[in-house]
Amino acid sequence: MKKALVALLVSGMMSSAFAGVVIEEGFDDVSSLQGKGWVVDNKSSPAGTTSWFQGSVGFNGQGAAAGSNDYSYVAANYSSAADGGTINNWLYTPEFSTLIGATVSFWLNADDAATYDDNIAFGFVNAAGTMIDLMPSISVGSGWTQYFAYIGPTAGSARFAFQYTGDNATANYVGIDSLVVDVPEPSSILILAAGAMGLVAARRRKRA
Repeated sequence: MKKALVALLVSGMMSSAFAGVVIEEGFDDVSSLQGKGWVVDNKSSPAGTTSWFQGSVGFNGQGAAAGSNDYSYVAANYSSAADGGTINNWLYTPEFSTLIGATVSFWLNADDAATYDDNIAFGFVNAAGTMIDLMPSISVGSGWTQYFAYIGPTAGSARFAFQYTGDNATANYVGIDSLVVDVPEPSSILILAAGAMGLVAARRRKRA
């Protein structure tokens, strides 16, 4: 009975914890990303002359006014791989706890003339570098489009990863903007847990 009560209380604590933003990145300054815990890893073969960089003349940032020359997003292009090569260019967020799950939202855009095809796969990777869940690559279209990804409660921590992939000859230019990682606040769970344990202790004293 006691175990059932504790399990019920823990379940309630998990569901009632308030959501909190642990990562919010607008990519105003891509040069500062690595100092904030982001990881860039261009595994293209053979590697080209670019990796992930500040957005440029392809299009404005998500939510920016037309013609504003607002390039606050992170971009990659066909030069991730050398001529004739294969693009395999990765971008990872800082680590965040997945103990009680997490939701990631972000926007994608591509400067894809009819003859080009820009592809991005995305998903979660754990602290050991093992992919937990990688969605199949999608062909990114013109115009900012919002995407969501969710991971259920998983022990430890994770990063969210983007893989820019495809052939140098057919890729062009792609952008990522307005990324947010949302998780329930651990502080809320700790407060509720302390209250639950106090309730269990009080019940024991009453019965004694």
